Amino acid sequence: MARFLVVFAVALGTILAAIPFSPAEAQWVFVARKALGRIHQMTEGPQNGRPGYDFATVILDAPAAKVFSTALEMARKNTSVRILMHDSGTRRLQIAEGDRTATLNVASFNDDVSQLMIAGHAGPGEGSTSSMVVQAVLRVCKEMNKHCEVGN
Repeated sequence: MARFLVVFAVALGTILAAIPFSPAEAQWVFVARKALGRIHQMTEGPQNGRPGYDFATVILDAPAAKVFSTALEMARKNTSVRILMHDSGTRRLQIAEGDRTATLNVASFNDDVSQLMIAGHAGPGEGSTSSMVVQAVLRVCKEMNKHCEVGN
């Protein structure tokens, strides 16, 4: 009987120790689901004669390798851009269209969730590229049949 009580106490203690983590994990999953497909953008204006940068990022429920290969294939098919560099190992791609350049990175959060980030800057005398980087993110989302929208 004493052995049963010890086993029961250990099992109960293990269960009780795990309970506080379940709500926290559920909240993280809730937050992550709310962030899926929401495009966030940021613009940094020109400073000290250097061009400004525009950034757009989105979390997708897709493997990072698939997101990168989709973006790379789209760049290869787009005759108006030229690929300056691509590295499948680091999932990094640089493209140019005229004097405008953009760098695309894909980071893996886990096997099924990744983050697509695009940073672009305009050439001398050109305006902001923010709409262009957001449109690029939207095109990748559409190609992958993912619903994405610009967040606030």
